[in-house]
Amino acid sequence: MKVHIVRYTPRTGSRTAQLLEHAVSQLDPAAVTVTDLAARVPPVFDQRTVDAYIQRNYAGQTLDAEAAQGLAPMDRYVEALRAADHVILATPMYNFALPGAVKAWFDAVIQKDRTWTVRDGQYEGWLGDHRALLLYTSGGVYEEAPAGMDQLTPMVRQLFGFMGLSALDVVAAQGTAGAEASVASAMSQARARIDQVLAGWRADAAPPSPVERGLHAEVG
Repeated sequence: MKVHIVRYTPRTGSRTAQLLEHAVSQLDPAAVTVTDLAARVPPVFDQRTVDAYIQRNYAGQTLDAEAAQGLAPMDRYVEALRAADHVILATPMYNFALPGAVKAWFDAVIQKDRTWTVRDGQYEGWLGDHRALLLYTSGGVYEEAPAGMDQLTPMVRQLFGFMGLSALDVVAAQGTAGAEASVASAMSQARARIDQVLAGWRADAAPPSPVERGLHAEVG
């Protein structure tokens, strides 16, 4: 089970980072790669890079060295994502939605003919064998809030789904701006839910037991 972690947890004492650390403690360090968006903020498309992207990914042109170098940071994000089979995205909610750095990462990895394509007039994601876990914290509580106040969760579902990742688990600790007791309860519930998700990942990744292999042989 290869896990790629994409994290944006810049605040000292970040509760999102605490949830991520709880998840990471259950993973094999040798099978984990990390993209830290706070340590190095992703580049955004400017005129030079968006022109190069269109020339390469839409027009099929070979780029010169300078143009290719401009896309290189974005291509490295794609390579890291494709090399894994599980993804953990850890981010706080900013102003009801994704922080800009996280949206820039999505813009970098959603590349035509690298994570998605068009086939028979239909969009087709290439990462259907991936599973994802979204970890986030928010100061407010949005389960019963007016529609549209939580723009983070549906956006992440849409962006991952466009690349083919339909298996997305969401674990949120909401209300972290509230009273200490309620915050502690929200964090405890989130950790328990993380345990459940990762246990499912491990079960799916485990090789079949000798008994199961024998059953498969019999059926076959």
